[in-house]
Amino acid sequence: MGISLFVDRISDGIATLIYGGGEFTADVPACVLPRDTKEGDYIRASFVIDGEKKKRASREIDSLMDELEK
Repeated sequence: MGISLFVDRISDGIATLIYGGGEFTADVPACVLPRDTKEGDYIRASFVIDGEKKKRASREIDSLMDELEK
């Protein structure tokens, strides 16, 4: 599934994506887009929660907090 995004422009390694008929825009590194993406293309994107990354970050924060409390 996912959402449909319009690739408005790509310049200096940054792609400007439009969602919702121009209501929302986002600049993202062009390297995260499919390889042959060009201005004027529509791409489909989806987002997934990275629970494992969240756990690692939480452990790292806890460790740093322990260091500060010493």
